[in-house]
Amino acid sequence: MKLIIKIALGIILALFVLVGIVTCVGSCLDFDDEEQTEEYEEERTDDYYEDDDENENNADGDNIAPGEGATSTSSSWGDGTCRAINAKQFYQLVASKKQYDTYIGEGPCVIDFWADWCGYCKMIDPYMKALAKKYKGKVQFYKVDADENEELLQLYGIDGLPTVFFCHGEDIKTTSGASSQEEYDQMIQEML
Repeated sequence: MKLIIKIALGIILALFVLVGIVTCVGSCLDFDDEEQTEEYEEERTDDYYEDDDENENNADGDNIAPGEGATSTSSSWGDGTCRAINAKQFYQLVASKKQYDTYIGEGPCVIDFWADWCGYCKMIDPYMKALAKKYKGKVQFYKVDADENEELLQLYGIDGLPTVFFCHGEDIKTTSGASSQEEYDQMIQEML
């Protein structure tokens, strides 16, 4: 009889511990999806984009040519910001699918392939923003979200982030991994 009572108490104690663990984990993982999405979008916008209006105007793949904006509120070529572009815009502004190794844009540009989960991408983001301001009117800076544009990663064989393209003339030069702001600055100067 004592053995049955001990087993029953052990089972009850194990159930309490299990319920406690499930409750703790559940409360840690419980969040409002809408609120979490809004916080993520705000953080992403603050970290990676200079001008929300510009990105909303250009996110749907509008034809964007260097030197002209999609609307009067969007930025002009080489405006000193890092403009977010998608794959469709990349094919219009940087290189076509068929001749992906030949730069078709006007004027030099720098393209930063990044991802939100990439710590090194976040590390170089301030460098890119500072260089975009430094080379305002001389170099266009673009940002490509690698998670949303996997087609470009496959096309160019990008398997590490950050990856940065330096485009001038018909040349597209690539560097992978994080470098210092001075090293990126030197690469831009060599491109000019």
